[in-house]
Amino acid sequence: MINPHLSWAHDKFHNALTTNTFTLQVVDELSSSNDYLLTQIKNNALTQPTCVVALHQTRGRGRQGKTWLSDPQHSLTFSVNYCFNLTINNTTALPLVVALAVTEALELLSISHIRIKWPNDILRRQDKLAGILVETGQFNHSSCHLVIGIGINISQQSGLYASLDASFADCSDESGYTPSREQLLALILNRLDDYFVQFEQEGFTPFINKWLHHCDHFNQSINLLKPDGRVASGTHTGVLHDGSIVITNETGEEYFHTGEISLRRA
Repeated sequence: MINPHLSWAHDKFHNALTTNTFTLQVVDELSSSNDYLLTQIKNNALTQPTCVVALHQTRGRGRQGKTWLSDPQHSLTFSVNYCFNLTINNTTALPLVVALAVTEALELLSISHIRIKWPNDILRRQDKLAGILVETGQFNHSSCHLVIGIGINISQQSGLYASLDASFADCSDESGYTPSREQLLALILNRLDDYFVQFEQEGFTPFINKWLHHCDHFNQSINLLKPDGRVASGTHTGVLHDGSIVITNETGEEYFHTGEISLRRA
């Protein structure tokens, strides 16, 4: 049930939706939409792909254990579950595919200056606009049931952002207009439906060129900060079929997977 002060326009959502793959659940408050779906998977309570929108998320999580803050009126925080007929090792590039889907959905709403920072951060004018967290629910030798959490800053009208010491982007244009988060969610789900099927059938290879086209640092000098404190430097020259980043320096090419690595411009 949705409280009157927490609005969700179902008509706007359904008018923009072209897929019936995901069952929609909109709830007032959750500690984490990812945790909610992971628990449902553990309890064998999900029979089909589901999208859970948390209008207020109190303990949202991002990559590397970071906290994702959200606002009931000015954020879009949701998670989807999907069971892939792939081994878990063949889904390592999925976060990059999700980032591409979110980026293209934002562009459909004429939200400008959207770029992807490897592996899956969504930037706008160099500030973070959206985050993605992919987690494993269950897996076996032939399939894996994953949960994909996405958080997007729709507007900075709330007082939430005034308490942060880092700048964040939002979806507003120069006049202050922000798109409908219901329409945005529908457009993202449309893309995810298509891309999940293609990824399951063909892997990441068909997405690589489109992903690089949207990459913020492709052909730029970058530093990769490793968990042990060491830094790998070079020019970003590509990504591999498993989502690994390729950097080229005086020693040749080096390849790094996502893990706990952080990327910075040189």
